[in-house]
Amino acid sequence: MSVVSRILSLTCLTTLAAFAAEVAPEAHGASPWIGVAGSIGGLILGAIQLIVGLSLAAFCIKKGLDLLSKLLGGIDIWAEIKKKNLAVALLGAGVIISYTRVVGGGIDAMTRSLVMLGSDPIDGVVALGVGIINLVIAIAVASFAVTVVFKVMDRFTTTIDEKKEFAEGNAAIGAIYCGILIGVSGLVANGVGGIGLGIGTVIHALRVAIG
Repeated sequence: MSVVSRILSLTCLTTLAAFAAEVAPEAHGASPWIGVAGSIGGLILGAIQLIVGLSLAAFCIKKGLDLLSKLLGGIDIWAEIKKKNLAVALLGAGVIISYTRVVGGGIDAMTRSLVMLGSDPIDGVVALGVGIINLVIAIAVASFAVTVVFKVMDRFTTTIDEKKEFAEGNAAIGAIYCGILIGVSGLVANGVGGIGLGIGTVIHALRVAIG
């Protein structure tokens, strides 16, 4: 099972836990054990969210470094780091930060949707679906954004052989690429959030129109 599949499975469990945490307190007068069940549901919700975050962190690190290796002509990233190649280390850090910032926006949208499950289950489920779509888009866009940065910079720096400079440990080019990647990732993350908001608005409008 892939990392993304595991994350989606955990999301389903998170939804169930959210229902338990939100619905149980409403029936607080029925039995004190209902309150205990709600508290346990909240604890499970927090634990699952932590697992989702850790799983995505591992995914971002592996996916980011694999893509970086491909963009640098198959270079062994960890071997370069072992050789104290500061240029590759800085570039790798920039790629990982970029991935986590963009994908983190998708997680944030999905997490916010869980809060709605208790007050309005239908809107909450819709928002959760939008959040999952947003997360999938964020994962896809993260790779695309990093690739585009390399392609654009390659056109701008026609007098520099980036792959050669990275292989030789040019820390200056590693630093500038790291900064560019981090800066671009912030803009991309905001763009992904806007897409998710747009999808949610369209779905809500359709619900109102259908009645």
